[in-house]
Formats: sequence, structure tokens, C-alpha cells
Amino acid sequence: MKQSPDQTISRCLRAYCQMFIQTATFHPNVLRCLFVNAYNHFLSGKVLAEKGLITQSYNCLRMGLESEWLGLILMKDPGLGMEWAFGVGDEAVVKRLKELEKPYMIRKTLGETPRITVEDRGEIYAALSDKSHTKLSSVARSFIPPNASPADEFIECIPMGGMRGKNNIPRILRGTATVLRFALAEIEDGLGQRLLEGEWTWKRADLVQITEAGYKSKGGVFEPHISSRERPGADPMQAAALLSAIRHGKI
Repeated sequence: MKQSPDQTISRCLRAYCQMFIQTATFHPNVLRCLFVNAYNHFLSGKVLAEKGLITQSYNCLRMGLESEWLGLILMKDPGLGMEWAFGVGDEAVVKRLKELEKPYMIRKTLGETPRITVEDRGEIYAALSDKSHTKLSSVARSFIPPNASPADEFIECIPMGGMRGKNNIPRILRGTATVLRFALAEIEDGLGQRLLEGEWTWKRADLVQITEAGYKSKGGVFEPHISSRERPGADPMQAAALLSAIRHGKI
């Protein structure tokens, strides 16, 4: 039977805590803190998503991935992990650690895995960043009043206190579940520890669970919207807001 997003999230968090953090050997042991930090970010993302606080939730998920990625790099390079933990090392080491303060270098340094590429990592990070920064698509939603036609759609702020409704919350939680499965797959590929139930492959189209926007390419292939960074006017909510203003005859 297919799991609900809430069930998937609960299983992923349980696996992260009980099957990984509480059982894995960390060297040095203080590296465990990076994964506990990641777990806390993911848990916060779940709580915020359940409250309909989309922007805040996705910011937590983004930071959770960043903490996990750094943890994996240091777990796979124990020498660098010791230097990161205890502040020792020559100038070359300091330079490497400075590089790892940059999110894009963390994603690049972690490298390719059997199921996840550096590009995949960059795209999920960019999608979460786009939804957690102050753009129209992260602070507003399109609404269709009950018993109304799509022509009555309008753009409105995400309500104070977050989104509500039996349809909205599961839709937000689907993005959270997508990120958590990705995070567990990173640990599986990086450390060889089985955490996910069943087989998992990354489907790029699943980014739409986060961004809630996409388009068909000229070849008819679905392309998820990932980010409008450095492309002013490419925020899909801006197009929806313009159409709504034209339809209703007011700005």
C-alpha cells in the first residue's frame, strides 16, 4: 500500500535517528554532531511543513542537507575530519577547510555517487533555496475559492500562521518527503549503510514536489522549474500574478 507523505517522513526520520545516528561509528566522535544537526533541521522542516510554513520549512531542509554533506565528506576523509574537529593542520589544510565553508564546494567535493550526481545535488539545493528566499513564489500562493471556476483564481499572501487545509498540507509534505529520501540515499551511497525501504532512484521530475512549477520542453519532456536566480522575471508566480491581474482587471 502506498504511504502518505506523513508516513514516509516519519519512517525516514526514524531511520535517520535509530538506524544511523544511534548505531554508526563516527571518527572522531564529534562528527556525530553534524548529523544530529542535520536531523534537527529535518525534524524542524517537518514541523514547519505541518504548520504550512513553506518558506521556513524549506530553509531548514536546505540547511539539513548542507550539514549532512559536510559530515559525509569528513567521514570519508578521517584526517580532514580530525583537523576540522580540533583546529589543527598546516596552511594547506586550512585552505581546504575554508573551501568547505562554501555550499557549492561542499556539493562538489562530495563527488558523484552511484545514484546521485553533483548536478543533482546542486539542483535540489537550488530548488530549496529558491523557495526559502524572499521571492514572490515563496511568499504567495494561487488560490481558487471553494465552488469557483479556475477563472476566479487569484494570488494572495501565504496567511499569517501558515497554510491550512486538508489538500495543502499533504502537498507541502511531499516536498519534505522528497528531500528526506534524497538525504538517506546520500548516506547509503556514501557510507554503504542501508536505510531506505525498497529501491530508490533519483527522478529529476520530483523537484516539482518542492518548486510546484515546471514546463514542457520543445521535445515534450517535462522540465521542473528549479530556480529564478539571476533571471529576473523567471519566477513562475510572477506570470501567474500578471495573468490574474489581467483576468480580474486590477493590479
